[in-house]
Amino acid sequence: MDHSEVLQQAGYVFLNDLNDEINHSFSLHMDDKEIFQRCHLIIDKEQNPQIKAFLETLSEVIRAYLTGRASEDALRFYLAEQFSIVHEEIDGLIHGLVAFKYQFSDMASSDPALVSFADYPKVSVIITTYNRKAFLYQAIQSILKQDYPHKEITVIDDCSTDGTEELMQQSFGDEPQVIYMRNEKNSGPGNNRRKAFAAHGDGEYVLFLDDDDYLIDMNYLSKAVDFHNLHPEISFVAANVFLEYSKAKQLKISSLQLNKIIKKQDYFMNFEKKGYPKPSSTLTTVFKREALMAMDILSMNMVNDASIYLRSLLVGDAGFIDTLAGVYRLHGDNITFHLSQGFLIENLEEKLLIKNMAVQTYGYSEQEMTEWFSHNAYDTISYYLLNSAKDATDFKFMYHWALTHCPPIYNQLRSDFRTKLIKKQLLRISILRSLLRR
Repeated sequence: MDHSEVLQQAGYVFLNDLNDEINHSFSLHMDDKEIFQRCHLIIDKEQNPQIKAFLETLSEVIRAYLTGRASEDALRFYLAEQFSIVHEEIDGLIHGLVAFKYQFSDMASSDPALVSFADYPKVSVIITTYNRKAFLYQAIQSILKQDYPHKEITVIDDCSTDGTEELMQQSFGDEPQVIYMRNEKNSGPGNNRRKAFAAHGDGEYVLFLDDDDYLIDMNYLSKAVDFHNLHPEISFVAANVFLEYSKAKQLKISSLQLNKIIKKQDYFMNFEKKGYPKPSSTLTTVFKREALMAMDILSMNMVNDASIYLRSLLVGDAGFIDTLAGVYRLHGDNITFHLSQGFLIENLEEKLLIKNMAVQTYGYSEQEMTEWFSHNAYDTISYYLLNSAKDATDFKFMYHWALTHCPPIYNQLRSDFRTKLIKKQLLRISILRSLLRR
């Protein structure tokens, strides 16, 4: 058997054994911790370390399901996607888990106040796409399948050449909840988000979705809107995801491990530092449109995820739902080592604008924000110099930019990267010499 067949068989054995454990132990009133312990006893029998790693993630998904941190949709998705278990057989394999959860959980119905379509505020979903029609189809379907009724999807196509336009016409041309926009020339996802938002982002809530990501909890939009209703002080609410390592064909849980509500200033000042991670892209993040307008989204040069989060945190707190809501695809190693100087400068200029907004409009201290920008600029420029800069010209350009726009980090950059530049120069000389010898 190949790896996928071995993994599938291991999944069947694991779930059958766990079902037997649960069925034989119902009279003992096990809790989720005991079930988790039973999972590990079953896993310990597995001799293949690779298969064991997959089963350990499965046990984490099961625990998340039993403790209300993953829906049954998410559990079913994981079994079908990771273990290739056919949908018709999943019911029997998770019967014990479902029965256990229903017996010990509060099955009270959710908010009964929303009884007609008019009671549901509109959620505008904006999907940017370019030459990913297979992924795009899945992304759109993941929104259409949401149980939340008042939603509208705007797909903005950045002049794809792979048949995306035909797909949209054939599959969604008659779908009233889907709007299709197509650019005459390529302009990049940041511009497209702003363009689609300006044209059709009129919902009370807005979700920006990349074409290769998708939701798996079919109740997630309902949960997000309910969360907004309960916490009007927030600008956005986000959730946890599966990271899909496409090359390895493996799913892993990415848990934000954040409090239900984080005050805007705390998250803003510590964004992406230890204990304050950025959600994976914006695939689970439902923004309040009012907050997006207040933070001036229509004037943004680069509508990327970090900038949207930072600006939103100037006007409202952050909310988090501890549930597995979507899948964030990692293609290859998904690390960008070849950033252009233009992209980098746009990124830095956007953060400089945010710094000035924080001081001039929202009352942050000049000194505090200078330190904030220095930290962000150093991290951004360092990443570029380590991974993307090619020669002395690139280094000198970034040094000059730092000296002009962020003097506090100039000397530190020159000191920290002097050796790196010398190594790059020596490597270049070595390569040239080897070529000349040919």
